[in-house]
Amino acid sequence: MFEDSKAGATNNLRKDVTNNGIDRRNKLWYVFLIGILRSLCWKDPTSIFFQLDRAHLSTYSSYRIQQAIRHADFASTSGGNKFNADESNPPELCIGIPSVRREGVSYLKLALGSLQHGLSPEERMRLHFVVLLAHMNQTEHPDYGEPWLTGMADKIAAYQDDEERLRLAEAMESQPHAVKSKFDYSIVMEECAKTEAPYMLIIEDDVVFLDGWRHRTIDALKTATAKSWEAGYAHFLYLRLFYYEALLGWNSESWPTYLASSLATTGIVFSVLVLTRRHMARAWLTQTVILMITFVFTPLLIILFFVAGRNSMLPQPNGVHVMDKYACCGQGLVFPRMTVTKDLLPWFRNNTWSPISTDSFIEDYADMTGSLRWALTPVAMQHVGGQSSHDGRRGDTYEPNRLWNFGFEGNDAVQLGKEHAQAQYQLIADLNIESVI
Repeated sequence: MFEDSKAGATNNLRKDVTNNGIDRRNKLWYVFLIGILRSLCWKDPTSIFFQLDRAHLSTYSSYRIQQAIRHADFASTSGGNKFNADESNPPELCIGIPSVRREGVSYLKLALGSLQHGLSPEERMRLHFVVLLAHMNQTEHPDYGEPWLTGMADKIAAYQDDEERLRLAEAMESQPHAVKSKFDYSIVMEECAKTEAPYMLIIEDDVVFLDGWRHRTIDALKTATAKSWEAGYAHFLYLRLFYYEALLGWNSESWPTYLASSLATTGIVFSVLVLTRRHMARAWLTQTVILMITFVFTPLLIILFFVAGRNSMLPQPNGVHVMDKYACCGQGLVFPRMTVTKDLLPWFRNNTWSPISTDSFIEDYADMTGSLRWALTPVAMQHVGGQSSHDGRRGDTYEPNRLWNFGFEGNDAVQLGKEHAQAQYQLIADLNIESVI
């Protein structure tokens, strides 16, 4: 009997040692995982490990800004490459940019410069650029008459180009910004529609594009068209080239899904442990260990999964994908010409005095009609509005304009340059084949 008691005590001691050992190891693993996530999730605005100052360093966009400025300065003296208007051969893409005066800063030069920097003659001749200086008196815009603007823009639109447009523009002078901005947006859409380009990219003027944006956009449009047909749609509403990652986090309305997934995960862990104990490892996989792993460490890991951020744990897939919720904002949208002429422009004209902002106005139309909305990942552009001139950072004083895609700054300039060069080579090869045929 004494020996039996001694053996029982020994077994209990072993269990305690085992339990304590597993407990310590799990704690160490948890701390280790936190350290790993801190090093990986710092640029995810949906993560608890997000580092604001570090994530807002404009590493790649500052590089593109310098290239854009140099290209624009060169266009001031060279006159730039213009689209060769030919009714039988319209551009493949029209780029429309409404621009207004901003106090103390102008971004239009950066937008145009980054769009055109690095383009080969073959690429440039397939694009058409429309700029609207959105003032009754265009001399109020600081970029009016600038040589780089006339050198890079194929068309500088004005309210005075059309009597009906001028009449509306005069009425717009007393309207809120949201009303007038939609009016300006519709003007550049109309001008792009006149070029017969099958697609039009409408952008805000405070953005910069990555090197090679054109071939990525054209390839994405082909994919979006194919996917739309596969989904049973004749066309889509737009392709988004920029989005704000902070809105793509864990959303409160989806909490039932998150709860169900968490409970299911916990149940699976418990079942696996019980089955494992039944067939093996009874010595160390005690009931206490099972309960500890299931109801302590598994929930802790689930919590860690959520606080790491959705963009880190469930990132947007590369390529073209549907983005019909939580997308912001209207910095860069590509529309099929047919969608614009048949659907969007009538919608704009019938709601001229709507007080809703342009991007929300378009999203409301999409929700109402069930239109397809695609997005491109990685994004092809960055929003630099509100950028501080100090250390390339975006300060708190620019809070209204803090729309930033953090992934954009991780672009490799060398790699993008190689990719763009290969795309240019392929374009020339395709054009040579077309000329033979």
